[in-house]
Amino acid sequence: MANFINYRNINFSIDDKNYYATRVSLSAKASVEAVVLNDGSLLNYAPQGAVIGNLSTEFYLTGSLPSFLRITGTDESSITGNFAGVAITGLYPKSINFSVEPFKPIVINAEFDWYGNVNVHYFKENSQQEIESIQIPDYVANGYKSYMTSADIDTFGYITNFNYSSSCDRPAFFNVNEIVPFRVGKLNKKIDFSLNSNYLGSLISIAGRTATTTITLKDIYGTTLDTFDVSGVLTSQNYEISQGQYLLASANISQTVTENKVLI
Repeated sequence: MANFINYRNINFSIDDKNYYATRVSLSAKASVEAVVLNDGSLLNYAPQGAVIGNLSTEFYLTGSLPSFLRITGTDESSITGNFAGVAITGLYPKSINFSVEPFKPIVINAEFDWYGNVNVHYFKENSQQEIESIQIPDYVANGYKSYMTSADIDTFGYITNFNYSSSCDRPAFFNVNEIVPFRVGKLNKKIDFSLNSNYLGSLISIAGRTATTTITLKDIYGTTLDTFDVSGVLTSQNYEISQGQYLLASANISQTVTENKVLI
């Protein structure tokens, strides 16, 4: 491996598709505890679970979000990534989030769990030929044309920015004598949406306020790249002002995503 690998000379891809990542972070954690005997001496350090890895990345949205990043969907299957020339198998998406602000490009933050082994000592830079062969995207989502629409929160005033996130827990199930899970499930799927505005309408009641919205992400030319639906409850409101500034209000909408169970 080179002494220092340059950001400009590496690729990041998922399922053989390149993503224009502004940041990639890869980590691994072992669950180890000390085994102490009744005489107070240390016997050893013993594993308490499998090595679990974390991959987080930020990338520009250049098209429709791939189906495996629809966190609240039913698909539990793993995917494969490639970072600095090294394959990362057994990737399980668990959260995404993004912000929409006026005139700013939209960056997707995604987080994954992973199991297995990654040959980090094989990290390397791309060749000049590989760098030159990368296809430049035609579109990048931008807050200039993107917007949110809603019928039941039209009492809101001017929306200055908004944020979307979806997440789930990924519990792993192992066979005895194996360190790679045979299944990584999905539990506690939820969507959180927040916004800032000059006005939020009436104050919420004890039951919150039902709120639905559709987010439409477009590029600067008006091409629709993707849409996201939120149907939940507005649970909090906040009004804030500071010296030399205008009064801004913020609100949070939460949605719990459930699945219908089929009894056989």
